[in-house]
Amino acid sequence: MKSAIITTSLIISSFCYVSAFFQSRTKPVNLPYRTSVQQKIGVSRPMGVSFSQWNNRRELITRRVSSSLDTEKGVNTEKDDGTENITELDKNENELWENEMTSNQNSDDKSGVFHSITKSLRDKVGTIEESRLVFPEIVSGEVPRTFSNISYKTTVEKDGKVSKTAVHNGGNVLSAAALVSGTAIGAGILALPTATAPAGFLPSSAGLFLAWLYMTISGLLIAELSINRMGETGKQGVGLLEIYKSSLGNNLGRLGSGAYFFLHYAIMVAYFAQGGANLGAFFDSQGLDSISSVHGLDQIVFATGAGSLIYFANPSVVEKVNNGLVFAVVASFLGILGVGFGSADFGALVAPENQHPELIVNAFPILFLSLVYQSIVPTVVNKLEGDRRKITEALILGTGVPLIMLLAWNAIILGNVASIPGAFDYGLNPVSLLQSEGLGGETLGQLVGIFSELAVTTSLIGVIYGLLDGLTDVFNVPTKGPQFEKWKPALFAGVLLPPLALSLGNPDIFYDALDFGGAFGVSTLFLFLPPLMVWKLRYSDKEKSLTVPPMVPFGKIPLGSLWKAAATLIFEQGAEKLGAFDFIHDTFLS
Repeated sequence: MKSAIITTSLIISSFCYVSAFFQSRTKPVNLPYRTSVQQKIGVSRPMGVSFSQWNNRRELITRRVSSSLDTEKGVNTEKDDGTENITELDKNENELWENEMTSNQNSDDKSGVFHSITKSLRDKVGTIEESRLVFPEIVSGEVPRTFSNISYKTTVEKDGKVSKTAVHNGGNVLSAAALVSGTAIGAGILALPTATAPAGFLPSSAGLFLAWLYMTISGLLIAELSINRMGETGKQGVGLLEIYKSSLGNNLGRLGSGAYFFLHYAIMVAYFAQGGANLGAFFDSQGLDSISSVHGLDQIVFATGAGSLIYFANPSVVEKVNNGLVFAVVASFLGILGVGFGSADFGALVAPENQHPELIVNAFPILFLSLVYQSIVPTVVNKLEGDRRKITEALILGTGVPLIMLLAWNAIILGNVASIPGAFDYGLNPVSLLQSEGLGGETLGQLVGIFSELAVTTSLIGVIYGLLDGLTDVFNVPTKGPQFEKWKPALFAGVLLPPLALSLGNPDIFYDALDFGGAFGVSTLFLFLPPLMVWKLRYSDKEKSLTVPPMVPFGKIPLGSLWKAAATLIFEQGAEKLGAFDFIHDTFLS
């Protein structure tokens, strides 16, 4: 039953984002006359007036305004040259408008029942009146972006004069998509085979696709919130925590902040545990058993190395190092695919006896965690200037690449251990099993180990930056300057020491930390709260001005289904992890 509830909710929400990718475009109206046109006809299309009728009227009004401006400049607008004068334009325009409205009214009278039903459905689903949108040009497509990123390039001429030239940095969809993909690919991919093995490859692939749809919708909702927040404040670069605080208020804002820190610290614990384990395995392979034999020393070395890089190095150096590591991640992943494809048993992978769809619900926390990227959405919005079409394309493309990688990774890992009896049992780690048993050859095991360490390291850099931003926001410390340098040691201690202590207490905490982070951190922060915030933004105050139209269509339907499915998942996972289901079974059903 719990599986059916969550899966049904996810299926409903899966259909609600597709049309966000397609954007309607109309031929721009001459912008110099926009204000005069709006004064004449209003900024929004009246109910019952078709878009074609509305555009015809806009064109007529534009012609009239143009003639009016010519008259003010001393240009003869009388009928001596065969053109219409202003009076005739007004007359023709009003007659045409009255005829269209009369025709439209007659049509409405004939289909009154249908119109009533349609209006009732619109009210239930929820609509946004165009009069609430501050910039009607964004709706019509005349102006696609909300703001412009302008930088100034300084050049020195031959005569020694210095000049500055304004440069428009419009952002690139592919670059933004790469940023999303790099953020999403992390240690969650390492835990994926462990989570999906009991359910089987086919059910987990379907669940992974649903998780991708769910997380893509979540990112689009956060983008909508980010653009509207920029419109309210008039500033660029609003952070994720600021969006939650401004949308939810103090009480629920604290819930969002708590989920933010819980998720990031849980991921840090998992990263330190797995990174230290990988480093210890490397020390053993090099004959440095004296280092790995000391309890926790490999984790301390890993945490110190990663933390020192960010603490002491210039941000540009950190970026170059991270870019190199990302390139190595891609290279090692391609190597895994090339080597592992030939040794995988795809027959056993898709065999009916290895498919258990009833167990897929337990895998959803890791499935969601494997596709987390939402913390980078405000940055994407800023880079793409609030252009909803570009943002939609970047998020769909940027999450689509990790989806393909996760599906391929899952197939290779599970396919190579499928021949081992009990390999798909709950609690076993297929990645460790593949490395320890030497399945697929020694090369495959080495590539998996390299990929594991690199994936953890690249993701750890982003998580550390995310926690630093969160702590500076909580303690009202600037992100740079003398005051930041003063508090820098304390901030880094707050970021690194708590998760390091937890990982030292339980070196095998990797999977459990990610599982809890996905079940409660991701579900609360990125699946439960964003629909509530968007609902409040769109429908709580119907007079509130909006900067951008909804980025996820169908009104209240996807919002309600998303947060209800997330709440169900949180409740189910909480009850299971606290042992409530086992208690009920042992007490009342046995």
